[in-house]
Amino acid sequence: MLNWPDYSNTKAESDFELLESDPRRLIDVKVPNEFKELRGMFIQARDEIYEKYNIDEKGIDRFKYTFDLEFGLELYRILNQSFTFTNRDASNDDIWKFLSIKVIPDIVHARHGLSATYYYKMSRRVWLKQIYWYVNLGWQGSYEETFNILKNNTTDTIMNIVERPAEGYNIELVREILKQYNRHNDTSRKILRKVLVLNTALIKSNSPEFFDGGITKYVQHLFERVV
Repeated sequence: MLNWPDYSNTKAESDFELLESDPRRLIDVKVPNEFKELRGMFIQARDEIYEKYNIDEKGIDRFKYTFDLEFGLELYRILNQSFTFTNRDASNDDIWKFLSIKVIPDIVHARHGLSATYYYKMSRRVWLKQIYWYVNLGWQGSYEETFNILKNNTTDTIMNIVERPAEGYNIELVREILKQYNRHNDTSRKILRKVLVLNTALIKSNSPEFFDGGITKYVQHLFERVV
């Protein structure tokens, strides 16, 4: 178990400004000793994905969603299997800001450049937090099945799922929505958005758990109404 430090926005901003003023820090990352093993695991995961798709040669712009999904799966696996990460930890912005700026700023930089929004500035846009929660909300019981359910989506899907304003997530419900969404050939990318909007309207007066047939039938009902 790691001892995650308190990492305020003020501290994050100060450390991020150092990255901006001296980009060499992105090459020679000075990681606190306790987090060196974690960084090594993330770097290995990054390198394997880069090699798999030849990203160094082809460029990451061709693989934005692919990298988000596959590195998100590795992020989820490493934190949960090796470091006893909890949903409470996953909701702690200090952890994501610290990882982004102090542990793997080079990986975040490769995906989003030096944009403060994706490191610390906007909670729902912090990239590591975003892709972790996308995998968590799409989890189907195994890494292989989760990948299969999510592989045909896009970066818009991540934003639609993770960034929707709400009072927390009904994790079981979102997982079922993503599972059933995978069955639709949604080239317009509008079906999921409509389902989520409809759910937001219905859930104010309906509890999916008490729907006739439970969450599975409730989600079927959502898709039937919008397709």
